[in-house]
Amino acid sequence: MNCLDCGATGVVGICTDCGAAVCRDHVVVAEVHLTRIAPINRQVTVEPAARQLRCTTCNAAYLAATA
Repeated sequence: MNCLDCGATGVVGICTDCGAAVCRDHVVVAEVHLTRIAPINRQVTVEPAARQLRCTTCNAAYLAATA
Protein backbone atom coordinates (compact mmCIF):
# COMPACT_ATOMS: atom_id res chain seq x y z
CA MET A 1 0.00 0.00 0.00
CA ASN A 2 1.29 3.47 -0.88
CA CYS A 3 0.64 6.90 0.63
CA LEU A 4 -2.02 8.68 -1.41
CA ASP A 5 -0.27 12.07 -1.10
CA CYS A 6 3.33 11.20 -1.99
CA GLY A 7 3.38 7.56 -3.09
CA ALA A 8 5.73 6.43 -0.31
CA THR A 9 5.53 2.75 0.59
CA GLY A 10 5.96 3.33 4.33
CA VAL A 11 2.27 3.63 5.20
CA VAL A 12 1.59 4.02 8.93
CA GLY A 13 -2.19 4.24 8.94
CA ILE A 14 -5.51 4.88 7.24
CA CYS A 15 -7.41 8.18 7.44
CA THR A 16 -10.55 7.64 9.50
CA ASP A 17 -12.51 10.17 7.40
CA CYS A 18 -11.72 9.25 3.78
CA GLY A 19 -9.88 5.91 4.02
CA ALA A 20 -6.69 7.08 2.31
CA ALA A 21 -3.40 5.43 3.22
CA VAL A 22 -0.99 7.91 4.85
CA CYS A 23 2.75 7.87 5.51
CA ARG A 24 4.53 9.28 8.55
CA ASP A 25 4.95 12.68 6.83
CA HIS A 26 1.27 13.08 5.93
CA VAL A 27 -0.51 11.69 8.99
CA VAL A 28 -2.15 13.93 11.59
CA VAL A 29 -2.81 12.29 14.96
CA ALA A 30 -5.84 13.88 16.60
CA GLU A 31 -7.77 13.25 19.80
CA VAL A 32 -11.47 12.43 19.85
CA HIS A 33 -13.37 12.81 23.08
CA LEU A 34 -15.97 10.07 23.27
CA THR A 35 -19.06 10.41 25.41
CA ARG A 36 -21.42 8.01 27.11
CA ILE A 37 -24.90 8.45 28.49
CA ALA A 38 -25.02 8.44 32.29
CA PRO A 39 -28.09 8.12 34.51
CA ILE A 40 -30.63 10.94 34.21
CA ASN A 41 -29.89 11.22 30.49
CA ARG A 42 -26.71 13.33 30.61
CA GLN A 43 -23.56 12.94 28.50
CA VAL A 44 -20.28 12.25 30.27
CA THR A 45 -16.88 12.48 28.57
CA VAL A 46 -14.91 9.24 28.60
CA GLU A 47 -11.24 9.55 29.59
CA PRO A 48 -8.68 9.15 28.14
CA ALA A 49 -9.41 10.58 24.71
CA ALA A 50 -9.35 8.21 21.74
CA ARG A 51 -6.74 8.54 19.01
CA GLN A 52 -7.80 9.33 15.45
CA LEU A 53 -5.62 9.38 12.32
CA ARG A 54 -6.39 11.87 9.54
CA CYS A 55 -4.73 12.72 6.25
CA THR A 56 -3.61 16.32 5.76
CA THR A 57 -6.52 17.05 3.40
CA CYS A 58 -9.21 15.84 5.83
CA ASN A 59 -7.49 17.60 8.72
CA ALA A 60 -7.51 20.91 6.80
CA ALA A 61 -11.22 20.43 6.04
CA TYR A 62 -11.94 19.62 9.70
CA LEU A 63 -10.08 22.72 10.90
CA ALA A 64 -11.91 24.90 8.36
CA ALA A 65 -15.28 23.51 9.44
CA THR A 66 -14.63 24.07 13.15
CA ALA A 67 -13.18 27.58 12.79
